[in-house]
Amino acid sequence: MKLELAMAGVLMTVVGCAHEPNFRLPMTGAELATYDTGPALVAYLSQPDASAEVCDAKARGPRVGPLDGPMGEALVRGLTSGRVPPALWYDCADALLERAAPQDAATLLDQVGRAYRALVKDSDFEKTPAMQDRVAAMQKLYLERKNRIHDAHEALGELFDELSVALANHRLGPIGTRFGTALVAAVDLERGRWGGRPVDVAMLDALAASQDEETLHLFVDRLPNEDLRTEARRRIVRLHIAASPFPEVQAHADDVEERVLIRGANVLATNEQPATRGWLDETRVPMRGVLVRQDLWAQTATLLGYRDREPRLSILPDLQLRGALMVEVPGASHPVTLCAPRKELDPTPCVAAADVQLDNPVAYLDKGGIFRFVDRLAMKDAVALTSMHDRFTLPVSVGHQRLASFEWPFSYERPESLFLSGDGSGSDGPRLVVKVDHRDPHRYVFDVTQGARTFLAVVEAYDANAFLLASRGAQGETGAGGSSGSTGSSGGECSSGGPGGDGGPGGDGGPGGNGGDVDVEVDCGDASCADAVALLSKTIRSVGGAGGAGGAGGSGGSGGSGGSGRSPTTHTDSDGNTVTDDAGCSAGSSGASGSNGSSGSSGPPGLPGHVTLRVAVAPRS
Repeated sequence: MKLELAMAGVLMTVVGCAHEPNFRLPMTGAELATYDTGPALVAYLSQPDASAEVCDAKARGPRVGPLDGPMGEALVRGLTSGRVPPALWYDCADALLERAAPQDAATLLDQVGRAYRALVKDSDFEKTPAMQDRVAAMQKLYLERKNRIHDAHEALGELFDELSVALANHRLGPIGTRFGTALVAAVDLERGRWGGRPVDVAMLDALAASQDEETLHLFVDRLPNEDLRTEARRRIVRLHIAASPFPEVQAHADDVEERVLIRGANVLATNEQPATRGWLDETRVPMRGVLVRQDLWAQTATLLGYRDREPRLSILPDLQLRGALMVEVPGASHPVTLCAPRKELDPTPCVAAADVQLDNPVAYLDKGGIFRFVDRLAMKDAVALTSMHDRFTLPVSVGHQRLASFEWPFSYERPESLFLSGDGSGSDGPRLVVKVDHRDPHRYVFDVTQGARTFLAVVEAYDANAFLLASRGAQGETGAGGSSGSTGSSGGECSSGGPGGDGGPGGDGGPGGNGGDVDVEVDCGDASCADAVALLSKTIRSVGGAGGAGGAGGSGGSGGSGGSGRSPTTHTDSDGNTVTDDAGCSAGSSGASGSNGSSGSSGPPGLPGHVTLRVAVAPRS
């Protein structure tokens, strides 16, 4: 486990595709909200345990902004490329569609329509289950979208026309034909027709008699007539009552039917009928380890998850306790669980999600009876979690009565070492007051005070020798650079240039600041602190700052340029002889450059301050 955590602590997974930005994973919902782009949403949804909560405006946690064209395009591309699982894609797209402006909703459905056509017409579609699952998700988005009947006919008209022609001419394979037939039939249903004739109560009765619940649900979603939609719901409820294993449901069928139609579920009043027993089916709950990642400078922490024997970190999963939490309640002939979503029209006696509490400070109940975790918290709250020791405990209560609990492994990722320095070149390090809580022999909790600032950090015992804490003097000021040498004088005609001046010496670096004094108190409770004192005496330090670097010597001046030469002059005498009047001269040479100045010396390092370490005295009882 230690090795896995060490690997997890340094792992950085980067995902992305061409022309899209890369994102560091794991990415929490809070981090996604700061990006608020389509590519970031796809990267988030590609992670194990990702939740569509980030797409839902009604959710309590962080989320992306409203749907627009670029976000929809990225989301559809995330599905067709296989990066986003189809079921998760549907949940996110459905939530975004519900709160989108009409034009943005139509744009997304148009993008979905183009992707749908491309996949169904692909030569590999009939033999590739993954492609079929993606088409099924897109089709479900249309068939089960909220009952805004006229929001997509224009956007998807081309798709329906093509499908109708392809079906009439038998151009699609068996699977494509099944998908296309269902989609085209849904268009007719939105006009109140099914199988070529108007939908009426007699048709609903016939579907109920044949127990065709799937089609009845489609009628609930797509019929334009509210009365007929209600009658379709009623027949679904009756089918469920007839199949219920609870004799009390069948004995009070009429009352249960009305209750489900009005409330969406057959809720038990646990305040009147307190649960007598409860248990968890842990095979139906995702089991994870919880890792706390700390940002000491920001004094925040992020909760991440990991699986046994897998070093890859991810976000924490949602907890759906329906079917996992079973409760015995007086008056119910069988154990019950949390109520199903309203749209399932389930008459089974159930416990309302609002009556269930998950007694953990970072867990909260969100819409739909799903428990979620705060993924970012202040360090003081992260430190408070140390009370759970090495088990992330999740006690479950129903009606304020604790009935069950489950636990996940729990630990803190080693934070970066904390070096607190003085302000300004050569300044002394700050005085630190450090309290170390080591009452849990497996963990060190640091409370570091620097003036008005406080830093909290949690370090597992197996990481403690690698976590350093120090007051450090600031580095000395860099010495001034030497002056540049002067340029040599230019030579006159036929004369050499003068030599350049030497560069001046660089200034010496300033002294490093002294380390500040550190006052440490360690509390080991009733246990011996000998080992802790030995370790902390090595890892808590006062360090002098490095001396400033010496200034660079000035560069030597360049030599003066040589003077110009002179051509000889002659004349011809009366006898025709050439007579030299002036022999001329060659150009002068450039003067020598001056020498560079010497660099200054580095300043002396600062001195360490005093580290005083004492053991807290346990109060006498």
